[in-house]
Amino acid sequence: MDVVSVQQLVSGVREKRKVLGCGHGVPGPRGWPSSWMPGPQEAEARERQKAEEEKRQRLEKFNSSRLNLENLADLENLIQRRREKRLKRRVPPRAPEPLVKPQPQAQLEPVDLETFLKAAAENQEALTDKYLTDGGDPSAHDKLHRTALHWACLKGHGQLVNKLLEMGAAVDARDLLDRTPVFWACRGGHLDILKQLLNHGAQVNSRDKIWSTPLHVAVRTGHCECLEHLIACGAHIDAQDKEGDTALHEAVRHGHYRAMKVLLLYGAQLGVQNQASVTPVQLARDWQQGIREALQAHLGHPRTRC
Repeated sequence: MDVVSVQQLVSGVREKRKVLGCGHGVPGPRGWPSSWMPGPQEAEARERQKAEEEKRQRLEKFNSSRLNLENLADLENLIQRRREKRLKRRVPPRAPEPLVKPQPQAQLEPVDLETFLKAAAENQEALTDKYLTDGGDPSAHDKLHRTALHWACLKGHGQLVNKLLEMGAAVDARDLLDRTPVFWACRGGHLDILKQLLNHGAQVNSRDKIWSTPLHVAVRTGHCECLEHLIACGAHIDAQDKEGDTALHEAVRHGHYRAMKVLLLYGAQLGVQNQASVTPVQLARDWQQGIREALQAHLGHPRTRC
């Protein structure tokens, strides 16, 4: 073998060992020989290959977890599973409450007259209905001739007033002082009930035993709404009682300034004299004089502060 052939043989062995990585030092941390480490491009390509491999594995895992709906049975199984999950999440239904049987209402005993009148004053509907349903007289009265309509008008029980009137109660029933329910409605200041009574034909100018009219009562109690409605319905504005006092006298005597203004507005006379020959103007002057004298009497009192 000549020299040239020996050199070619040695060169071929070296190339082969270079390709196999033999004799070029200890392998590096990634399995590459320490004499040949990958460059930046090789490292980036390897990282990209690794990311694609992880992505492929996740996709395979996702596909394996999905249900294969190949036929109708698979779809029914899927619906049943979801239904069971929803039932588990639901709150268990409450136990049905025991049915309470309605207790039969106790039958009311027959209502006597005294109970009926008391029930009318207190607006106890069950008792008044029982009395009327059993055929009781809606105009029945006590020893003082006070009817259920009187009490209902005084207390302001409008529904009861309407019911009694529908049942035939006497709208102008008089008590022992000859005062009708209109007097009692004015005394209580219930304008709506006063309107009901007058609409049912009650007398607006009725008089009691001292000749007072409902107008007098409305002024004494200071219910100006009732006063004005009575005048609008035809009440005699200058009617006098047994002492000769008109409604204007009463307004001055009780110091009801608003009632005085209403009466004067509707034309009440200032010069009407009562049994003591005193007009409303003189009565006002006497009232003012009395106040002045009372104030002067206490002017020098040690407890008076000026």
